[in-house]
Amino acid sequence: MFRSVPFRACAALALLAVAALSQAAGFDCRRARTQVEKTICADAELSRLDSEMNALYKQIRAETRGVDGETGWQVDPVAAENARWLAGRNECRDAACIRSAYQQRIAQLRRDWGEALTPAQAAAATPAQDKLDYRYDRHGDFKIFIADLRKAVAADDRVAVAKMTARPFADFSHGSSCLPGNDPCDAQQRKQSASARDQAEVVAKYDRIVTAAVRAALKANRVRAYSRKLDSGEDENGEVQAPGAIEPGEYLLENDDIHSQRVFKRIDGVYKLQRIPFYS
Repeated sequence: MFRSVPFRACAALALLAVAALSQAAGFDCRRARTQVEKTICADAELSRLDSEMNALYKQIRAETRGVDGETGWQVDPVAAENARWLAGRNECRDAACIRSAYQQRIAQLRRDWGEALTPAQAAAATPAQDKLDYRYDRHGDFKIFIADLRKAVAADDRVAVAKMTARPFADFSHGSSCLPGNDPCDAQQRKQSASARDQAEVVAKYDRIVTAAVRAALKANRVRAYSRKLDSGEDENGEVQAPGAIEPGEYLLENDDIHSQRVFKRIDGVYKLQRIPFYS
């Protein structure tokens, strides 16, 4: 025989369902205001993805933010990166777009910031098929180094590129590198500079260091070694007038736009992406 459920029981069940849903996402669904937030809260898979990304973001941020000991500036690279991602996510108009945005962002966080996780967390976060083999111990051979760098850039493996980048990486495209201890830069110059002091900052500034023009030049293998004729700056009398971008032993990634050129230098026995050159 059919028995009706008391109204109070129905109300309690409804409240429990709302409470569970409000906790499923990485934010409080009771405060959802935008259409994107409402779509996430109404979709169990999107709520799960948001919760997963939020937990990963908090964990990585706790490991990477802090205060720079030399300048006293607050360093929080993943927060600025996430703000840009949120702006893009909020442009979505349907659940499929939102789902894709989360899947790509979670994969990027795990790939780019894997070192901020414990070894066990990093191993669990990165599928075996996504791990590329790089021959770091053989980067004293420029051909092997540049082949690995091209592979890492093609795969958008930002952590691997950061490992193949000098610390600090110096951007001399506008004169001063804006690194601590060098000529002072104003706020606008620091904002535009691609200089990076450590691996986390290389990843945070990745799109300034590895621009579309740089990716294209690497793909086309527009790399050359030092040339006395091109780089010594000597005139017909053997006098140096204006030295070129690189010195003996260095390599140059050529580009029609000189600000998109990059220099590779051997440091402590292995080659690194070392600087954006200065032209007088």
